[in-house]
Amino acid sequence: MAKHGRGEAKLDFSSFMPILILTIGCLVVLLVTNTLIIISNPENVRITSVIRSALYTPGVDTEQALEGGAPFPFGNKSKEPAYVDVYRDRLVLYPGEDIVALRDLELEGNAFERRLQEIEDSREENYIILLVRPRSATIARRLRKAIRARGIDFGWELFESERPVNYEQVQRTIRQ
Repeated sequence: MAKHGRGEAKLDFSSFMPILILTIGCLVVLLVTNTLIIISNPENVRITSVIRSALYTPGVDTEQALEGGAPFPFGNKSKEPAYVDVYRDRLVLYPGEDIVALRDLELEGNAFERRLQEIEDSREENYIILLVRPRSATIARRLRKAIRARGIDFGWELFESERPVNYEQVQRTIRQ
């Protein structure tokens, strides 16, 4: 602080300016980075759920179910998932546990295509979750492209190689 005539003190902020400039620079970098991420993937929608719709109970209103303490209130409330368990040599489709060998994906009208058509026809009520196993990333990418091309909502979960899918167990738990 330097003293000037007449007893006035003048504050010197020159040493604070570099800190202020660095802080503003960091904020601009964060803003630009986030904007680029959003621009590069505008459809960054991911719906994930390994459970049946949390608030769906036949004959019960959604608000009524919420007041009653619905199980898994964090689950998807408006769509039912269909699972595709992706291995490096096959797909397993749930519900039904239909197995589709990778070589069969090249055939027209295979079980995966039929399932996609069913879900596409009811896309307002259903979506797909890819359960991606180790060493199946390439296949999962191709499946995502096929799903996106049909305009179906989808999500994905990484699954360990030996982890079982307890689809029937989940169904029974929710229905009770």
